[in-house]
Amino acid sequence: MDRSLLALGNIDRSRNITRFGDEIVYGGGTYSAITARKLDYASAILTKGDATLDACIGQLKGMGIEVFLEEDKSTLEVVNDRRSGVWKQRILSTTGKINFDIDRKFDIIHVNPLFKEVDQELLGRVRKNCRLLSLDIQGILRNERNGVMYLEKLEERAPWLEGIDVVHLSDSESDFVSDKSNPEEICRDLKSLGPKIILYTMGAAGSYVLGREFNKIPAFKVDEVDPTGAGDVYSVAFDIFYSETRDEKASAFFSSAAASFCVEGFGYKNIQPRERVEERFKQLTSIHQH
Repeated sequence: MDRSLLALGNIDRSRNITRFGDEIVYGGGTYSAITARKLDYASAILTKGDATLDACIGQLKGMGIEVFLEEDKSTLEVVNDRRSGVWKQRILSTTGKINFDIDRKFDIIHVNPLFKEVDQELLGRVRKNCRLLSLDIQGILRNERNGVMYLEKLEERAPWLEGIDVVHLSDSESDFVSDKSNPEEICRDLKSLGPKIILYTMGAAGSYVLGREFNKIPAFKVDEVDPTGAGDVYSVAFDIFYSETRDEKASAFFSSAAASFCVEGFGYKNIQPRERVEERFKQLTSIHQH
């Protein structure tokens, strides 16, 4: 196992509430790192936090995932409430910014900030530490007022996006990063700022990928329990398959298959190994091969 991925972004302690119940999960970078490990990559995670993360870190290490913990006075803690069908988030505690003092190169670094722990300067520094750099845009859009999380417009986009290979956003974030009105225009607008590939996900409605071409990718149909973390799984699965094949469309089909397992349960327990993902990947491509 000589291929490697670093998930850079906080592990958070989340209370996830859906119509099926509620559960405490440790999310954020855990979904990314576990996906990489399940897809046969040497996997590491860099997070900031305190002793709240000890049990989670122990579990990750037991899976063979290397954990770099930058100690902080607290851990990011949030409540995710999806009972109404609209994602409502409350923030209970935060951390400072990640420093990145790792003197090592990785095949892939996936940057997945959750709440202000990553800045533009850090993105510039980690670029030289990997062959492929990907960014999930959600965490740089988030702010809070009286403990309630909300998204705010990203005014200076180019400094965040130039030098990034793969950028992921969801349909719920698109209004905050582009003034364009449809997915293709939004993807082309963002790609014009420097990224090589844009991933635009829409949950059960599927996704779009823009690289050399613009393609609509279907979702693998499952019964959804909790969609938390599905975007992280999608992004990392794409990074890995694309690094291996350089085929954007096939990589997005593979990502759709990988993410479909995640939503079938709470937390990261449903993230599956490569052989299971490849089964669904083959089913999905055979159904939609034209």
